[in-house]
Amino acid sequence: MIAILVAVNQELNPILRRASANHLVRQAHLDFYEGTLAGEPVAMLALGAGKECARIAAEVTIRCYRPDLVISAGFGGGLHPSVSDGDIVIGTEVLDLSQDSGAQVRWRSALTLAPRDELAMENNNCKVHRGKILTTDDIVIRAATKQHLGRATGALAADMETSAVATVCAAHGTDMLALRCITDNDHEDLPEDLDDFFVVGQLQLSRLLSACNRHPRLILDLARLGHRASIAGANLARFLEVSIPRLQPHHA
Repeated sequence: MIAILVAVNQELNPILRRASANHLVRQAHLDFYEGTLAGEPVAMLALGAGKECARIAAEVTIRCYRPDLVISAGFGGGLHPSVSDGDIVIGTEVLDLSQDSGAQVRWRSALTLAPRDELAMENNNCKVHRGKILTTDDIVIRAATKQHLGRATGALAADMETSAVATVCAAHGTDMLALRCITDNDHEDLPEDLDDFFVVGQLQLSRLLSACNRHPRLILDLARLGHRASIAGANLARFLEVSIPRLQPHHA
């Protein structure tokens, strides 16, 4: 079976709409949706944003389900001008950022992934890339920082969970696929207080609305980001639905 791990419900819900997975099962303190996607057995989870949430969830997932494949999926920020909002990045290597002092960037390779040649690059709904994915501790807000990290590491996309999932999968010898759909481009700044909208790794609408009341200029920025997230969620769900039947096991 295949386990699909995303960070937040905004990433999970479009996948659930394409799946037959109405069986909700609590494993440890986590709620998994069990069923099928494209006819294949799956367990799906919104694990919460950040490395610690991802690490715990990956451990629980592997212990409870012994999946043949773990897919770490979700939204990502673009780090290179070749990737645009709505594009899919298939991870070839997962990097974990350890230092960014401006003058010096340090990272480690958490896992080199199978090339996944069985996944076609052609897609009618979006452009598909293969490349490195960089995991950071915080959302990368500034365009200048995105471009700086992209140049330093060669990564195409940034996220906050994939390296933690990769480390756990490597320790257990579990096959892994990393997918990110881009929501913000490398030349775009994000709202400064975006991190504040999350509690226990999940987006809180009340905090978002409160921030908009205090700073009305946020409304347009968040509306644009919300529209991008809606497109990214749909693209990612469609890509998973098409790709899952093609996936072949790549054992460590």
